[in-house]
Amino acid sequence: MFFYSLSSPSVTNGCFGVIYQSIYQVCYQYQLLYMSEKFFNVITNMLKERQLSISSISRELKSEGYDQHRLIITGYLRALYDTGYLVEQEIPPSKVYSYNHRGQETDIYRILENSLKDVDPGYRYPVAVYILTSLLNRPCFRYELSLVGITPKTSSYVRESRNERIKEFREDISRFDVPEGDKAYEMNGHDAGVILHSSDVINGIMKNLLDLTGLKSRYQQSTLEYDQ
Repeated sequence: MFFYSLSSPSVTNGCFGVIYQSIYQVCYQYQLLYMSEKFFNVITNMLKERQLSISSISRELKSEGYDQHRLIITGYLRALYDTGYLVEQEIPPSKVYSYNHRGQETDIYRILENSLKDVDPGYRYPVAVYILTSLLNRPCFRYELSLVGITPKTSSYVRESRNERIKEFREDISRFDVPEGDKAYEMNGHDAGVILHSSDVINGIMKNLLDLTGLKSRYQQSTLEYDQ
């Protein structure tokens, strides 16, 4: 849990400063624990193409039906800044916030889109479905496939999902809105080729995300040799 301490002498000095910081910290923790993801989406979408001050953000939130105290909003913005979602800048007399596009480059869909570019085109679609359904433990929607640059097409490896919980799966996704009636897809059995290509993709992602300095061999080897 993060804590944000106010540093202005005019605020932090004396009894009032102690009380103010205590209230601020309580509010700050409240945002991290209880604010809904819909609220998160409203703020991040608001800041994706522009910079706004806290006052401007408060006004726009109020128009969206979120009439929160300024302390609540300030603490929540700071939390989003601390966790890398927002960029914070001092433009006197205010702080302004904008969406941290560069910081979100590790979004799973963006990572997978970049990794799929090296996959054999004949396997790209089923590999995308295999990885997404394995990671998310549910069928993947057409909209999600579009996020990784894939358009569903006829494939012997993939079928349209008829899972009776499709509506529930759609409603459980709170990070974005899946269009009503959007089709979902799942694997049509297990194919060694799809699994092999998927393993290569996941292996490549792991190598890119993890710091393996001091662990990898300096010598290139295409296959591992085992004692019989």
